[in-house]
Formats: sequence, C-alpha cells, structure tokens
Amino acid sequence: MMDVKLENLIEKIKKEGVEEAQQSAEEIIRKAREEAAAIITHAKAEAEKTRAEAEQRAAQFQKNGELALQQAARDVELLLKENITKLFDRILKKKVADSLSPKFLNELILKIVAQWPENKQANILLNGEDKEKLQKLLFSNLEDELKDSITLKVSNSVSQGFRIGLNGESAYYDFSDESITEALKLFLNPVLKELMDQKDG
Repeated sequence: MMDVKLENLIEKIKKEGVEEAQQSAEEIIRKAREEAAAIITHAKAEAEKTRAEAEQRAAQFQKNGELALQQAARDVELLLKENITKLFDRILKKKVADSLSPKFLNELILKIVAQWPENKQANILLNGEDKEKLQKLLFSNLEDELKDSITLKVSNSVSQGFRIGLNGESAYYDFSDESITEALKLFLNPVLKELMDQKDG
C-alpha cells in the first residue's frame, strides 16, 4: 500500500516536472520567436532606411552631376561666344586698317579740307609710314593756298588712319582704325550677339 502511494507521488512529481519543463520550454521558444521577429522587423526597417538613404544619395549625386554638366556647358558656351567676339573684333580691325590705304586717306582728307573754314590751320596726326606716303600724294592734290594750312604730324597714338583738328584746339575728328572699328562694333556686335544667341530649331 505504501509502495503504491510512493509510486503515485513519484509519478506525480515526474508529471509536474515534465509539464513545468514543457511550459518553460514553450515560454523560451515563444520569447525566442518574438525576439527573432523583432530582430527581423528591425533588420527590415534598417535595410529599408539604408536603401532609401542610398537612393537619396544616388539621386542627389545624379542631380549634382547634371548641374555640373549644365554649368560646364554654359561656361563653354560663354567662352566660345567670347572667343568668337574677340576674333570678330580682330578681323574687323584688320579689315578697317587694310582699307585705310594712303590713297583712301588722301581722298578722305581732301574731302574734309574742302569743307574746312577759310584761314584755319589744321593738324593731321598719323603714323610715320603714312606721313611719308601722304606727304607727296596729298600736297600734290591740294591747291597752293591750302597747302600752308595743313600740317602733318607723326603720332604714336595712331596706328592706322588719322586724327584731324584745328590748330590750337584740343578737339580732333578721329578717323583712326581704333575709332572706326569701335564705331562699327556698336552696330555689328549686337547683330553678332543675336546670331550667337539663336537656338537650333
């Protein structure tokens, strides 16, 4: 009888121990599953955050690259326009200088002198080479009374063409290549700019 009770007690202890161990195991497994789910959720959130940040950085990098390319294109366009304008100015000045031959200068001076007030002395400033060429050419075409009213002077400030003014006065009419070129540029540069600013299509 005693053996039966003892056996029942041992059986009960075993049963309770197994049930408690089973419950503990189930609790451990449940917690482990919850922690694993939390870790997975957190990992997914971090991965999504990292992906979003990477996409944002990539988009910003692309935007910065596009802006840099646009700026570079604008810089090249401005430099090209500047170089074209400088080239145009050099060609224009050369064409003007080439057209100011001694023969043309002689004709121009004669026309100006023809309109000159009587008994007025005129000074003509030009470069040394043109002075030598014009000396004979000009005075051979002037009437005697006009020859004494004109003085040709060499000026380092005149590369081509001439400046003419009344003796004793500081004002000169400027027919130098620089002055003529600047006057032409006032008219031609806006046209050149308009041509360069035109877009294809």
